[in-house]
Amino acid sequence: MFKYVINESAYLKLLDLSDVDELFALTDRSRDTLREWLPFVDDVKTVTDTERFVKRAMQQYADHNGIQAGIYYDGKLAGVIGYHQINWQHKWTSIGYWLGNEFVGKGLVTNSMKALIDYAFYYLKLNRIEVRVAVGNIRSRTIPKVLGFHEEGRLRDAEWLYDHHVDQVVYGITAAEWKKIKMANEATVVL
Repeated sequence: MFKYVINESAYLKLLDLSDVDELFALTDRSRDTLREWLPFVDDVKTVTDTERFVKRAMQQYADHNGIQAGIYYDGKLAGVIGYHQINWQHKWTSIGYWLGNEFVGKGLVTNSMKALIDYAFYYLKLNRIEVRVAVGNIRSRTIPKVLGFHEEGRLRDAEWLYDHHVDQVVYGITAAEWKKIKMANEATVVL
């Protein structure tokens, strides 16, 4: 079982069947906001749809091909973050994330990203992580920038959102770059 403590208020936990009802309710409450940038929302109509997603996430973890973790804040499910899949041959993955409306602005995604980046580079021994974000999703684009990812390019018409294509910006960071950032942050704290 995957569990990663972020701080005294927040932790990540591999999604399992006990999370289905709470995850569906969170998705449903945040449906209008999530739908603006995430293509899966209209496919989540019932608790059974969420159960299918969680079962796929559990299988993904069992197959050693990624993690879909719940972001928990003060004991409540606040969102989801995970590796889409892991390319073991080339040692890279990509990360996706979302939060329910009532949990935005608490630093949860940024801190959850730090945890998954550390896990990817130090435990899984991967070499590269990508984040792809719709060009217009400014709030979500801020997160990889703050964490030191490099903007690597723009993919035209890369994602279908219900009735139109959107361009995506690709951000990337390598294990060596992340280690330098961590070392610089630790040196700043010591001073």
